[in-house]
Amino acid sequence: MFNKIIYKIFIAAFLVSLTGCDKEVSRSPVETPTPQGFIYVESSPSGFTIFQNGKNTGRLTPDSLRYLESGTYQITLKKNYFRDTSVTINVTEDSLSSINIDYYSSPAMFGNLSFITEPAGASIILNDSTLNLFTPQLINGLLPGVYNIKYTLLNYRDGETDVAVRSSQTAVADFELRDTSEWVDYQVFNSGIQSNSLTTITIDNNGVKWIGTINSGLISYDENNFINYNTANSPLPNNKINSLILDTQNRVWAGTDGGIGIFDGNSWIVYNTSNSGLTTNLINIIRFDNSGNAWIGTSANLVKFDGINWTVYNEPLGRDWIEDLFIETDSKIWLGTKANGIFILENSAYVEFPKTNYNYPTYTISSISPDPSGNLWFCFLPDSSGRGGVSYWDGFSFTTFFLGTFSNNINHIFIDQDNNKWISTSEGFVLYNSINVSELFNNLNSLISSNLITSSFADNSGTVWLTTSGGGLNKYKTPQ
Repeated sequence: MFNKIIYKIFIAAFLVSLTGCDKEVSRSPVETPTPQGFIYVESSPSGFTIFQNGKNTGRLTPDSLRYLESGTYQITLKKNYFRDTSVTINVTEDSLSSINIDYYSSPAMFGNLSFITEPAGASIILNDSTLNLFTPQLINGLLPGVYNIKYTLLNYRDGETDVAVRSSQTAVADFELRDTSEWVDYQVFNSGIQSNSLTTITIDNNGVKWIGTINSGLISYDENNFINYNTANSPLPNNKINSLILDTQNRVWAGTDGGIGIFDGNSWIVYNTSNSGLTTNLINIIRFDNSGNAWIGTSANLVKFDGINWTVYNEPLGRDWIEDLFIETDSKIWLGTKANGIFILENSAYVEFPKTNYNYPTYTISSISPDPSGNLWFCFLPDSSGRGGVSYWDGFSFTTFFLGTFSNNINHIFIDQDNNKWISTSEGFVLYNSINVSELFNNLNSLISSNLITSSFADNSGTVWLTTSGGGLNKYKTPQ
């Protein structure tokens, strides 16, 4: 009995095993053939992105779409500034279809460009091609894209702009041209000048402008190119230029925070405390007397250099941080100091010219210059003793003019051969003419680039060049 039961269990297990094996048996499906639909897409011009049923294929014309199933497809071509173009095409099995879109043949694909300047009459240069057309002007039928436009007009700075032209639209290339009939500015963004923060300027016998900067060294400008000389590419002793002057050999002498650099256009001579009689490297001013001696105002004293020998003159109480000087005679030199007013070095001895006796504006002198009438002009910075101003000494007394606000810095004075006094201030550029009638130029009433004027100098034509703190170099074409 027991053996029969075991036998039945074995037969049942065997049948279950057979059933399980049947379930694991599978058969591979018949593979579906790869679709062979094909669309070739091209355009004139080429380079359009191809979209298939609204999806970017990543392909540019001319290219093909392969392995397409039978059906209806919308093909769209897109490109910046062009109007989108869509084509519907039916694809059947193993079909070879093509699409060719000629944008040149569709007027709706082109755009227009309007040229406008203020003032009108500027010559138009389109993508570096002169059109012999003048503003205002409208050109129709331009292929979409970005165009470079330049405008030129006599006595105005050239204007340049980029404008995008789109299908079926009129783009406007408008530009307000900068008047250069009186004022021209040279800044980092519109010229090759290497700095906008300038300190001083002088002009050599060849008309080259030599420009000092606050931290970028020395710049020369021949009205074609700006060349920068600094401590990285030349022996210039320091990149902060405090004063510039030309000697009889047309060499530029640069007074810097690191000594004196003398440059003849090819080679340098450098003087500092390690190789000369200078007692400090901070050089504020250099002037030459009629004998060719260099008189050097420093932060410590006055120094005379005759080309071989160095002679140091010390004020007994150490009140000789000299900002500027004027050589009246070989034995009489006027000294303007940083904090102690005016001194005269007469017969090699310091003589104080006290503020309390002569009633000049402050103890802080920034600039000294004689006029053709024999008066000596001084610029004063505001300090604890009073407001800054400009004064002239006629041999007997001071006459003072106060310019601008109480805090106005009177930085520099340049007097031309016509007895015009050009005064650089922190609130604009001031002209006192030969009879001392004043005129102020600032960025509210002129095209001067900055009100922070640091110095000026006139060239042989009477054009005045001025340096600014932050606004680069300016040229003022004086009325003739």
